[in-house]
Amino acid sequence: MRYWIIGAIVLIGLAVISARFPGLALYMWRQNVVFRNGQTQEWVMIDFADEKAVRAWYPVNDGVMGGVSESAFTATGSGSAVFGGIVRFDNNGGFATVQTDFNPARSMQAYDGLKLQVRGDGKKYGVYLRNETRRVLYQATFTTEKDTWQEIRLPWSAFVPTSFGRQVTAPPVDPSAIRAMSLLIEFKQQGPFKLEVKHIGAFEE
Repeated sequence: MRYWIIGAIVLIGLAVISARFPGLALYMWRQNVVFRNGQTQEWVMIDFADEKAVRAWYPVNDGVMGGVSESAFTATGSGSAVFGGIVRFDNNGGFATVQTDFNPARSMQAYDGLKLQVRGDGKKYGVYLRNETRRVLYQATFTTEKDTWQEIRLPWSAFVPTSFGRQVTAPPVDPSAIRAMSLLIEFKQQGPFKLEVKHIGAFEE
C-alpha cells in the first residue's frame, strides 16, 4: 500500500510540474522505478542519457575564493556525462564542483540513501546535498576504481554537515527537502580528474 501511495503522489507531482515547468519536466522530474519481487527498490532520479539533464548542472569552483581550478559537466553521447577538469592549488584553491538545483525541493524520504553509477580515475570524490539553508552542505565521499564502473550507495547517515569545507554541528540531512546536489573533488588531489556518471538515484534496503 505504501508504494501505491508513493506512486500516486509522484504522478500528481509530475502533473503539476509539467504544467508549470514543461521544459524542466522533460528531464529533471523523470522517474524510473525498478521493481524487485513486487516492491519498489530503486529510483533513477537523474538519467544522463538525456542531454537536457546534463545541461542542468553548472560549475562552482574555487574561483569563488580566488582559486583557478576548472571543471565542466559534459554529455558523452553514449548515455552518460563526465565531470572533468583540473584541480590547482594556486591562490589557496584546491576544489572543483558541479551543481544542480531543485525547485521545488526533491523528496527522497521514502528511500534509504543516494545511488550513483560511476566510472572514475581512482580518485576520491564527494556528493553535496543542501536543504533550505545555504550555509550548511551535507557531504558524503567515495573512492573510485580506475576505469571501472561502480554502483555507489551512500546512506543518509553518511552525509555529514559541513560549512566552507569544515565539519560543523547541525541537524542531520533532511531527505524530504533536497534543494541542491553537487559532485565535487577536493581532498588535496591536485591535477586532472575525470568522473563519468550514468545516473543518480535513490535506493531502499
